[in-house]
Amino acid sequence: MRIPSYDDLERSIPDISMRDTSAQVQRLIPAAPVRQLPASDAEPSTETRALFACLRSARTPEVIAGVARDFSPRIERHGTMAVVLDVSGLGRLLGDAQAIGAELDRTAAARASGVRVGVAPTQTAARLLAIAFPGLTVRAGDVAASLSDLPIAALRQLLDDIHEARNAAPASKTRQKIAHTAIDTFERWGLKTLGEIAALPAADLSQRMGQDGLGVQRLARGMDPAPLVPDPGVPRYMASLELEWPIDALEPLSFVLPRLLDPLSAALERADRGAAAIRLDLRLTDKTTHARVLQLPAAMRDARVLRTLLLLDLESHPPSAAIDIVSIEIDPAPGRIIQYSLLERATPSAETMATLMARLGALVGESRCGSPVLLDTHRPDAFEMRPPQSRSEASGVRLASRSFHLQVDDPPASKDFCFHSKAEATEADTRREGYQIRRFRPPVAIRVGIERGRPVHVAIDRRGMPGGKVAEAAGPWRTSGAWWDAASTGWDRDEWDLAFVDGTMCRIFHDRAGDTWFLEGILD
Repeated sequence: MRIPSYDDLERSIPDISMRDTSAQVQRLIPAAPVRQLPASDAEPSTETRALFACLRSARTPEVIAGVARDFSPRIERHGTMAVVLDVSGLGRLLGDAQAIGAELDRTAAARASGVRVGVAPTQTAARLLAIAFPGLTVRAGDVAASLSDLPIAALRQLLDDIHEARNAAPASKTRQKIAHTAIDTFERWGLKTLGEIAALPAADLSQRMGQDGLGVQRLARGMDPAPLVPDPGVPRYMASLELEWPIDALEPLSFVLPRLLDPLSAALERADRGAAAIRLDLRLTDKTTHARVLQLPAAMRDARVLRTLLLLDLESHPPSAAIDIVSIEIDPAPGRIIQYSLLERATPSAETMATLMARLGALVGESRCGSPVLLDTHRPDAFEMRPPQSRSEASGVRLASRSFHLQVDDPPASKDFCFHSKAEATEADTRREGYQIRRFRPPVAIRVGIERGRPVHVAIDRRGMPGGKVAEAAGPWRTSGAWWDAASTGWDRDEWDLAFVDGTMCRIFHDRAGDTWFLEGILD
């Protein structure tokens, strides 16, 4: 009698990753434009785009240092006139790069005059912008392209600041002389802007000027020669714990995080500060670091809420190996002062909303939850999902909600009110007539009878939807676009406003490319 063993069992089905699937599809359909996946398909990219700001003033160096400390604990002094700070964790609290720069400029102007503010993705670019332009300058796009129009004189001033920060050592003076000699050579060649220096072939430049010439070219391209070294005089809220045994699951990690967050929360409370962003670094057993940055919608310091947010984020972005070391750093912000009203309905706290959004993001994806905001385009009903804002922050933002309540006598939100898309212009026409449109996303497919080029009958399979004989029809209003862009999907449609015999009014459109009809919304 033979006793079965594990060797007799069939081999299990191997795990197939997304990279393997992409490779198989590309092998079978060579002509198909299959997108290459990143090198690590076990986890999505966790890199957060860096953003730096530079405050520059020749008269009030201590004032700009104080302003920088109010916005970020990671600041670095460059000579006696410039301070660079890392503001990449302020996105959810203040907004995009333009909003962060405007808040920095407003705060600096309230304390001193003549302060220059530059905001860019690299330290070097921010410093060059602050040198070249007065007031506030924000460049959040391509670094090299944003610096291409700057004069060479800005690069010369940057080199003077760099060598001034090195305490004028003999070696520093020698390197300063070599760097200025390289700039003099560029000027003799007829170069006038940083873009012309950046466009020089690196190999030929190295043969003629050596590594010093390449170093000057890297500065002209906005590349940082060294990472930001925070000023030791600024208090930082950091905690780290080296584990005795590696952790490969979130449940044991949930007991480790409170050991780090509780003392940090107590320190924030003593300083009357809250967390504007949390930086979590997990040192893994494969000698890599799993880094996550959580930008919080408001300053908060509840350790339980911060722990929940970190665990929910790691649930959506798990590390690729077991964890050896856990490090947490908190970007502080001034504590919130909340004055509730007896006449208004109470709104959920920032902690509750942040936890809710984190749970929804872990459940359905971060790109599928938030507040829909209209885009600056003529594409019909174009919007994107953004993090929800408070009532005061959203007062100037026009939301693309499912139902547009447009009244006849509603004044514009500001004197600069304008329509950014054709959909908004159509809604303005509807507002003037005293109607509102309730859109369907996605639009509902319908069958339309045509006589003499006009809709006369609408049939729809869904129960409760408007349809039947058309009493009045207004249109068509033709709109098309994006036919010139092969990377996006174009549109070509005719819109009609219909009134049925039962009094129901709706908006339909004819997709000319596919020769199909859709119900876009109901007019109330």
